[in-house]
Amino acid sequence: MIGRRGVLIAILCGAAALPVIIGASCPPPTDPFYLAVTPDRLNTNTQIPECSPGFVCISVVNTACVDCEVALYTHDGYDLTTPPTYCTWVPPNNVWFPEDRSQYCPGYNVGEYQLSRPQLFDPVHAYAIQGLNVRVLQPRESLQVRIQDGSIKSFGIQVGRVGTLPGDPEIIDGPKYRCTMVDLGPYIRVQRSPEHVPSGETFQFVVYDLNNCALPGLAQFATRTGTSSGTGCPDTQ
Repeated sequence: MIGRRGVLIAILCGAAALPVIIGASCPPPTDPFYLAVTPDRLNTNTQIPECSPGFVCISVVNTACVDCEVALYTHDGYDLTTPPTYCTWVPPNNVWFPEDRSQYCPGYNVGEYQLSRPQLFDPVHAYAIQGLNVRVLQPRESLQVRIQDGSIKSFGIQVGRVGTLPGDPEIIDGPKYRCTMVDLGPYIRVQRSPEHVPSGETFQFVVYDLNNCALPGLAQFATRTGTSSGTGCPDTQ
């Protein structure tokens, strides 16, 4: 009888100690994402949080084993200056006509103009998150921002080690584009890039380590992306 009691006490003590061990080695993730129970962080699954109608949400998750810096860049899709700031088309005789400009700079006046990569990642387009242009994300930490759909067309992120942004990013992911919400007409004379997230949905960037956290001091950041939308961009034509 004494032997059985000794075994029972040992089992109970082991069960009581187990949460302490797990808590010390694997702190709980922060909302709004969840990490899958797997030792392979390259294949870690994340839950893409919901957004709100009339907004575009951007989620960034750090699944690497070291801290990273993240900077978000956005543009509203308008290019209303004359001559335009971003459209590189030069009209004959340097005379701008609205109908021509709509063909060569589609969406410039309705918030649908797509910025190129060099145009987007200009310091003027840095988007402050809680007052900071550069945010540090600890391992298993996430952030989410919600932007009205009329205030965002092009967006992207820079990722780097702590102390390297904005000047020396390790990863630049973008531009990504909010889906077009208005008919731009049939006479577009330039190629449009594929678009990524409809209004009312979330676009997620997941930061991970190509070395699968084998050597945290030599982490190599990479990103993968996803969206909460199951249907893609709607047809506006």
